[in-house]
Amino acid sequence: MRKWLLLLLLLSACTGSQEPPLPALVAAGSGSEVGFYRARDLQAGLAAPVATWSTPDLQDLAYWGSQGRLYLLFRDRLEAYATSGFSEASVPQNLQATAPLTGCAGGYLRLGQNRLLVHCPEAGRALLFPPGLESPEEADLTGLEAPLRLALLPQGTLDLLAYMTPSAMGFRPAQNPGGSPRLEKPLDPPLAQGPFDLRADGSRGRLLGLGATAAETRLYALLGDTLQSRKVLGDFPGQARLALDPVAGLAALGRGFQVLEPRDSGPQEVFLNFAAGLVGQDSYLYLASGSLLYVYDLVPSPPQRVALPSLGFSAQFLAFIPVE
Repeated sequence: MRKWLLLLLLLSACTGSQEPPLPALVAAGSGSEVGFYRARDLQAGLAAPVATWSTPDLQDLAYWGSQGRLYLLFRDRLEAYATSGFSEASVPQNLQATAPLTGCAGGYLRLGQNRLLVHCPEAGRALLFPPGLESPEEADLTGLEAPLRLALLPQGTLDLLAYMTPSAMGFRPAQNPGGSPRLEKPLDPPLAQGPFDLRADGSRGRLLGLGATAAETRLYALLGDTLQSRKVLGDFPGQARLALDPVAGLAALGRGFQVLEPRDSGPQEVFLNFAAGLVGQDSYLYLASGSLLYVYDLVPSPPQRVALPSLGFSAQFLAFIPVE
């Protein structure tokens, strides 16, 4: 009897699915629409959207769980939607606030603890918004070389402006470049391509960035005053991005993907190009390539593909939204 019990316990530890499954939606967006899908359906290979929103010229989207809001970034505006009414059966389009923008093609969103960052690289501007989008403040980008990637790094009650340039990685007060707390570390050698992506892991107080030397794509991690780097994604440097959940894990994606935490998988699917990725709180990895969404269980190492649903459009942005 004890042997059978031990076997059942071992088998139950080898699945990433939750019992019962975590009720959640995956929002998949393109430059024309956002579809909302039950996470458990995607894990089963099904892709019937709960709802679809028309979103011409969408540039990025982000879910801010502590605020109960979904943010959509367009070239000319930022929109905030309440998610309190979202469920696995319904996604009401409850617009709460809109803020006008100018020239934010190619822009992206990053969340802090108190503020939301909108970076418009082509316009050379970055704006900081409170959750309700009222009275934005402009970040001072003085001295930061292009191309540039930004994020918000929580430190105490502050949201510091984190940055990665071709030659440096660091953080400083958003409106006071010479103020403190601040830290900058050089990248040696400087990047030949990128930076591609920058993420702040506030739970550990670290910055995670991606860029490429002439020979390889590298992950850079700044924690305290120590900057470390390592090769990722095999032998072909090129565009890449990060997918991060502070608890569930970290992955790099581009030409193929590589789970870095909780266990390093090594490069996977190296002949596929992934445009968007998401590490869900349910310990699944969602990767978009063309119209297909690759779904992996993160518990095994290397991760195990469990489904390959077709969304019917090419997703460029993904967000995980737990619901009641």
